Amino acid sequence: MKQSRGSIKSIIVLTAICLAVTALLAVTNSFTAPKIADARQQKIENSLKEIFPDVYSIREIKPLPERTPSTVKAVYVINNEDYAIVLATTSAYSSGDMGITVGLKGGYGEIIGIKLTSYYESKDFGKDTYPLNYIGKDIGSYKDVDAFAGVTYSSKALKNAIGDAFECFKLVGGGAVE
Repeated sequence: MKQSRGSIKSIIVLTAICLAVTALLAVTNSFTAPKIADARQQKIENSLKEIFPDVYSIREIKPLPERTPSTVKAVYVINNEDYAIVLATTSAYSSGDMGITVGLKGGYGEIIGIKLTSYYESKDFGKDTYPLNYIGKDIGSYKDVDAFAGVTYSSKALKNAIGDAFECFKLVGGGAVE
């Protein structure tokens, strides 16, 4: 009977410790979650300003169309004519999502800018230079950009995300891209 009471006491103490730690984590999260969300939003806004330096109007499209690819996280109409599509995708060896903002010219959807907002791979494929290979490409020509040797998973993930951006561009009525 003594051993049974000792076991029950241990279980109660461990449960109380777990509940206290969980409560502390919840309180910590309530303070940090808004700051993390603000930092993430600031990265997106900075990427929009980099792609569209003359931006004077940004409007987010909500809700996204029903068949929007899962990689698309947000779509913005820039200056009432161009589009910015924010994506998050993973590659096979990545420890986190690759955040991408793709700027598309309204009308026929030419890529006018790409910015990687997050990239977690240890092997860099030139995150500031490789995406520039897509500038000026459209839905008919973006697939012609070769994968980056040595980092094929990331470069293929980027190419697939760009394909998703074009798909979303069509869904939101961004233009006639055939």
